[in-house]
Amino acid sequence: MAIRRLPEIFGDVNLIVDTSMFGEPDKVIKEFQNARVKRRSDESCLVVTGPLKSIKDIFVKLSSMRRNQKPNGAHEEWSNQNHHTSPEPKSPRSTPVEPVEVDVSVFRYIKEKHAAELDQIKRAGVDVQIDRKHVAFRPLKAGERIAAQLARERFVTFYQKIATALQTKTYDLNASQNQALLTKFPELLARTEQGKHEVTLTGSYLDLERFEQFIQRPKTSQKPTIQSKPKDKNEICSICLESLVKLQVKTLEKCNHSFCNDCIKRAFAIKPVCPTCGVMYGALKGTQPKGGVMKTTVKASHLPGYEKYGTIVINYYIPSGTQGDEHPNPGEPYKGSSRTAYLPDSSEGRRVLKLLTRAFDQRLTFTIGRSSTTGQSDVVTWNDIHHKTSCYGGPTSYGYPDPDYLKRVQEELQVKGIY
Repeated sequence: MAIRRLPEIFGDVNLIVDTSMFGEPDKVIKEFQNARVKRRSDESCLVVTGPLKSIKDIFVKLSSMRRNQKPNGAHEEWSNQNHHTSPEPKSPRSTPVEPVEVDVSVFRYIKEKHAAELDQIKRAGVDVQIDRKHVAFRPLKAGERIAAQLARERFVTFYQKIATALQTKTYDLNASQNQALLTKFPELLARTEQGKHEVTLTGSYLDLERFEQFIQRPKTSQKPTIQSKPKDKNEICSICLESLVKLQVKTLEKCNHSFCNDCIKRAFAIKPVCPTCGVMYGALKGTQPKGGVMKTTVKASHLPGYEKYGTIVINYYIPSGTQGDEHPNPGEPYKGSSRTAYLPDSSEGRRVLKLLTRAFDQRLTFTIGRSSTTGQSDVVTWNDIHHKTSCYGGPTSYGYPDPDYLKRVQEELQVKGIY
């Protein structure tokens, strides 16, 4: 069984160019045919969109052009607010961008089960330095700080997507169950402490649910196999990995993927999407604890990049309580949380607010799990809908300016059937 791959997380990137700092920046940009250019509404900046390598090359060329044009050093440093970057490093071994704190168990899972995606982040001309609890990004060449910053952004997004879905459980397994774990469930990370029989598994909720179904099934009640044809991927239920039996099969009407009746019923109780292709069936309901409150206010101050508009302030409050059956540890207490997020009070910002309100009502905004910042378990954490929790600092500080954020969050919500 192949390990499921994540889609490309950080494809095209943006570079915001202040045209007042250059003579003819358009000529440099036109050299790169795969870069797309549009002018911001305030006419002061160009937004250049394209693959990471092209954007890096444009940045380096423009930086050289800027230095030649302004020998007195008047524009030696780019404005952080407009360009999301720091001044160019003085040497190839320059100071790294701010490191990312990681949870040890989550990062162990990423290194073991998503090594290919991690390698893609490392290939951007950036030295990735890893210790037990931190990941640092250092440019390999002078003028490559933007590459290190973008690599950090890719990693943060990738890490959050993995961390919010992970759970860890401990099982007492016999020899045959251990063997099945290795052959049928390669997506689960197993760890055995010396001198103990228990096996600690780390994986997504659905993967752990599938494993529990497997080990709880009595040996004498194995499903009959189809004798007339050899087993192939079309005859196997991708949830329980057993042969499909005609009278016990449920074929989904939109995508035509088939599963055991019982398996798909249990999967849909967790999340009403096809486990194979992700097509949604019905309104998605999350595991956000009940009793939470979402309140909004508007203030006159503006966000970077949205100087013409006020700011929408979203205040979330989820009280502490006891976990339900849909949570990692039913019956155990969990710690609540208060969070604040920001949107521009523009027409698009107000549209995103309506979508976020629907997501909150469908219990999709938060979940109960392990905090990716503190490592504490049984706490209310963000689910995989990204919010801007700071007004400033750019994407790496979960703030503004970030011209593509409103578009990205709408795409994330659309995947959940909210649009």
